Amino acid sequence: MLYRKFASLLLVAALLPCLRLPAAADADAGAQALLAKHKAFAGWQLGDGTFNTLRLEREYTAPGGRVTERSLQRRVALLYRETITNVTQRTTEERGFTGNVFWATNWNGFTTPVFGDLAKYRITYDGFLNEGLTALPGVLRGQATVDGTPVTIVRVAVPNGDAADLYIDPATGAFAKVVIDPGGDYETAFRILSYVDGLPGKKLLGSYRVDNDPGVYSFTKIEPNLPIPNTELHPPAAVATWSFANPNPFPIKTTDDRFYVDATIDGVPGRFILDTGASEIYLTDAFAKRSHFKTLWSNDDGSGIGSSVVKSDGVKIDTLTIGGNTLSNVYAQINRSGFEGDKEAPDGLIGFDLFAGAVVTINTAASTMTLADPSTPVDTSSGLNVIVDLSSQQPRVPMTLNGSIAVNALLDSGDPAYVLLAKDLISRYGMRMLVDNSDVGYLQSHLAMGGVAGVEADECGHIESLALGPIVYQGTNACTSPSFDGREILVGFDFLKHFDMIFDYPHGRIIMTPHKEQ
Repeated sequence: MLYRKFASLLLVAALLPCLRLPAAADADAGAQALLAKHKAFAGWQLGDGTFNTLRLEREYTAPGGRVTERSLQRRVALLYRETITNVTQRTTEERGFTGNVFWATNWNGFTTPVFGDLAKYRITYDGFLNEGLTALPGVLRGQATVDGTPVTIVRVAVPNGDAADLYIDPATGAFAKVVIDPGGDYETAFRILSYVDGLPGKKLLGSYRVDNDPGVYSFTKIEPNLPIPNTELHPPAAVATWSFANPNPFPIKTTDDRFYVDATIDGVPGRFILDTGASEIYLTDAFAKRSHFKTLWSNDDGSGIGSSVVKSDGVKIDTLTIGGNTLSNVYAQINRSGFEGDKEAPDGLIGFDLFAGAVVTINTAASTMTLADPSTPVDTSSGLNVIVDLSSQQPRVPMTLNGSIAVNALLDSGDPAYVLLAKDLISRYGMRMLVDNSDVGYLQSHLAMGGVAGVEADECGHIESLALGPIVYQGTNACTSPSFDGREILVGFDFLKHFDMIFDYPHGRIIMTPHKEQ
């Protein structure tokens, strides 16, 4: 079955509370001595009964001393639920691990499972926070200096998770830094600033920085071994809610570039791009003025194709009605940068929040869409059942480029492009892409690509193939984009228009059926 390795993560995840040191003959004696020294420094290890439960409050202090984020964590061994509040916006997002699956919610409270590479990262991150990594075999990886302190690097391999490099002070056993997924797509460095006592002589992480961010995360309150009922570990109910009044297909507009849907927002009709690549609902300035929205907050820190910054205002939509079905009480953004180069002049775009709480069926050939309650049975027999990573509130799937290069592909119905990829993908993996740099072909191979954030200049050519399981996309156009790094690529509308699709985000999947004429 396609992507069986992702589904297997759910089975293995149930075994995580039993992280133990395997009987590994190849474990490095010097590394094990340092891991033992850290265990002695901390005074405890995952599974020894010291902390059966933990309630932790944490703050993020930005440069300048302003607290911009607060979180509450409830932990039972490796099981957890974390509620993260944006202090400025007064919105919350949540994430957790049930023992069977990682999950996350967006600011409208829609919960989706977390699969794939991010689930592997979270397995290791969970082990790091819960003093579980010292129970694993390690190997020495050399010496370094962290903030003036000489350290020894020990790499541990985490079953079904990402590797981690532990920068251990040999004098004390303390971690000075921890790097998860070193050299990988999810590489993240935690610079440890302090430890605190959760119980007498039992140390927990106190404060730290992440990567090159100068801001500081600090745990401000620690409550060990309090009763935490199972209900506190469950995902929350959604803030936004759907009312499904029309079970029948309704028309949408399909062009050579995009899907468009008609919707009424707070009584004002408009036409919107249906955009799987959008993590939110975005409205134009002009539509927002017609709708008389009250601005709840302003942002200058979004991102999109064509720019590193998207200027936007946050608003609350009372009702969004599409095809006779209504989504109520949903946060959205007013995009002040505009939507470049779209001849349909849309009133905005509708992304993740349409898909997250419903089963959305798009019949591309007939240009119709159907919305259904997530409890509705989904027929998976006729198409390719694709497990998707929704951790960014965008659908990402594993694909194979040019027959051998594993990539992580964002399926973006809002982008009319063919394939966008990072330039370093070519240099790092020896990928071939034919680009016409002749005097005649130069203008055709160097294009301006537009997105929600603006326009960027991309170099374009052809790739040999791009495969989604057994489906192979051959000889397509592709462009290198500064908006992508590593093995991340974008696969746009030109690929998706060849399928009828059932988006079942509540269960983390898309069923894709190629058109018969394909």
